[in-house]
Amino acid sequence: MFTVFTRKNLIFLALIAIFSFVAMYVGCCVDAAHTIFPEKNIINMLANGLNMQPIEAKIGGYICLMLVAIYFFIFALAFTYARRSASIAGKKPFSLKMIGIYVAIALGCILLSWGLGIVIQKPLNGENIVRVLTFVGQTLGIALLVYVIGFAAIGSVVMLVVNFVKVGKPFKFFNKEDEPVFDDDDIRDMDVASSFGSDENANVNSNTQNNNANIQGGVAGVGGALSDGTGEVIARSTGLEEREKVFPELSKIDVKFEAFDAKPLVSDDISLDQLCLQFRQYLSKKEHLYYDIDTIRFFVSGFAASHFEILEGLSGTGKSSLPRYFAHFVNGKVLFMPVQATWRDKSNILGFFNEFSKVYSETEFLASLYEANYNSDEINIYVLDEMNISRVEYYFADLLSVLEYPVPEWRIKIVSLPNDFLPPLKLVDGYINIPENSYFVGTANKDDSTFTITDKVYDRAITIDFDEYNEPFEVEEDVSPINLSGSGLRALYSEALKNTDNCMNSEDMNKLSSILDYVYETFSLTVGNRILNQIKNIVPVFVACGGTKETALDLMLCRKLFAKLEGRFEDYVKPALKDTLALLDKTYGKDVMAHSKKIINKLIKAL
Repeated sequence: MFTVFTRKNLIFLALIAIFSFVAMYVGCCVDAAHTIFPEKNIINMLANGLNMQPIEAKIGGYICLMLVAIYFFIFALAFTYARRSASIAGKKPFSLKMIGIYVAIALGCILLSWGLGIVIQKPLNGENIVRVLTFVGQTLGIALLVYVIGFAAIGSVVMLVVNFVKVGKPFKFFNKEDEPVFDDDDIRDMDVASSFGSDENANVNSNTQNNNANIQGGVAGVGGALSDGTGEVIARSTGLEEREKVFPELSKIDVKFEAFDAKPLVSDDISLDQLCLQFRQYLSKKEHLYYDIDTIRFFVSGFAASHFEILEGLSGTGKSSLPRYFAHFVNGKVLFMPVQATWRDKSNILGFFNEFSKVYSETEFLASLYEANYNSDEINIYVLDEMNISRVEYYFADLLSVLEYPVPEWRIKIVSLPNDFLPPLKLVDGYINIPENSYFVGTANKDDSTFTITDKVYDRAITIDFDEYNEPFEVEEDVSPINLSGSGLRALYSEALKNTDNCMNSEDMNKLSSILDYVYETFSLTVGNRILNQIKNIVPVFVACGGTKETALDLMLCRKLFAKLEGRFEDYVKPALKDTLALLDKTYGKDVMAHSKKIINKLIKAL
């Protein structure tokens, strides 16, 4: 239970406990019988000076005072616990419901403390009750006065010591050597966006960086800031205040999860096959959304090959709903980010440091990604809705690049900070980590208002086509959401990959190689190691989801290979495509590879 409390909560409880002890001490001092302390003590003299009525406490008075002190601390403990639990659960700590809970706790403690204190009085008569209540009331009043005076006196001394010991740094500004020193590695930060997309993209990025450099150069002359070449700002410590003002939202998350012991979540005992079937039934029964079972299987297994998926196709086919309700179904979290046409770099999703206000402009995505570092076992899905309304290479390049690295290296530099600035706890050296439980989904439409997604983006993602509307179907049995953690999902993937019967064997690789070799020799089109690794990862997981190897290969090849033939109009292309259909029939059979054959026939009709 105590892992729920923050350091501030524990300090508050300690102060309440001290007040309870002070109340008991004051009661012993002002007792008119003076059985514990002599009559001439400073507390009793204070009571006499305030014209307090001398009252003999007796055993009943002491017991009543002790019960009041104990239940006062119990109320503080229960109030703090309830408030903290509400914050962790994402609820408002001072909503009407929570205020009602606080009032109920207070009334319960009052009734138990005063009620028990009165009931145990002997004799139980009006005179004795008035005597005890007067004694306890006077004692609490004097205790409060003593507590405030003592707190002010001790607090003044403590603050004076802290001021000299800890806050003596401002006097060091006379020493020029105390200015923060920046390492070269902190100043340099490569812009990976230029490695994605066309030459036009590189030119735009170059112009944007030049403009940013000019603007920040002017700012540096005024505010003492340096640019690291990517639009990030390095601010000198003399212009920064405490982290709560520079990073307000991230600091709130730190407070919310301070002393919070994140434990692995418990996942339900479910197989990948059952997961796909139950999720499809859940969508039909609860949300009236209908998907082909292979689409569900490919969506679930796709995350085993890449943490980035693109759902592309017709409007109204459920592209945005699929990741949203998958997160709801597995008891995870989902964040929708409607992409804007003005997005040009990573600052649109990760925010930027405002040199004039000295505050980092935090985005909802940054806050959600930061909080995911505290709940590293909860599935988090980030949806880039209509992601190609702007060029993906402009704003998402850094994330695409980072997701290619080993998981321990999944981190992005968002800002450079002075060496003496204390950043939010999970923002180490200006980098934010991308937890392994984070999955990214982009929805894309194909119309005149959108940009073409380049092959460099497609190659890094698992793409699912939504090119037709599915027929409704009814589900009789009741289907409820399940509990599935990030570690639980990865364990299911790992188990599927270890099953050699589901993996690509030598015969499967020979069949695939015959198709790839023919396409390369005929169209000079090939797939790299990245795509081959995706195939090796997704096929066994897709089979574990209840599908077949051929269907998984079909869904991969139609997007990773044959879709790239679109726009080829040479004379040899049409007969070569017909030969490709014949080769697919010969290699896999006439009733297999339906998606690849469909896209090839579409290309043939266009020629």
